[in-house]
Amino acid sequence: MTVIEVNHLVCSFHEKTALEDISFEVDEGEIFGFLGPSGAGKTTTINILTGQLPPKSGTALVLGKASSKLVADDMVNLGIMSDTVGFYEKMSLYQNLAFFARFHKVPMEHLEALLRRLDLWESRKTRAEKLSTGMRQRMFLIRAILHEPKIVFLDEPTSGLDPVMSQKVHELLLELKESGMTIFLTTHDMQEATRLCDKLALLHRAPWAYL
Repeated sequence: MTVIEVNHLVCSFHEKTALEDISFEVDEGEIFGFLGPSGAGKTTTINILTGQLPPKSGTALVLGKASSKLVADDMVNLGIMSDTVGFYEKMSLYQNLAFFARFHKVPMEHLEALLRRLDLWESRKTRAEKLSTGMRQRMFLIRAILHEPKIVFLDEPTSGLDPVMSQKVHELLLELKESGMTIFLTTHDMQEATRLCDKLALLHRAPWAYL
C-alpha cells in the first residue's frame, strides 16, 4: 500500500527554486531514505508532506489525502522529528515528553522505556535549555515516535550523535519498521541510508535520482 505519493512537486521561495519536478512513492512499512547535502531541499520536502508549507505546483498525498489539506485529526497518524519543532526550554526533558505523552494518552511506562533505551533516563530532570545537541536530538526522536504514528518523518535523526548512540537509534528504527511503521528518513550519510533504507531518493538541487 502506498502511503506517500509525490508527483511533479515544485517549490520556490522569492523566485528561487527549492524543489524542481520531484516525484516518488513510499510504501507502508518501509524506510524511505531521502538523501542530499544541506540546502538541497530535504527539510522543505518534509514541510510540504506534513502540511507546513504549500507547494508551488504538483501534488503530495499522505495517507491518501493532499498534504495541504491535512487537519489536526490527521496529524495523530504522523510523527515529526525536526530541529525546527519547538520545546519548552524551562521544563525538564521528562516534563517536555510527559506533556506530549499525556496529550496522546501514551502510558508513562512506554515513555520511560524509550528514555532508558536511548540513555536519557539519568538526564530526565535536566532542563531542556541545558541539553546537549545529541540529547536534544534523542528527545525529539522520542517525541516523534512516542504515540506510535503510522508515518514518522525523521530529519537527520543521528546528527550530533556518537557512533554507539547512532547504532542504538538504528536498531530502534529497524524495530519500528518491523512493527509496521513507515519511516521517511532524511540524511546525508550514505552508509546510514544503505544500512537502513528499503528505497532511496538522491536529491541535489536538479537533477535528482530515485532508486
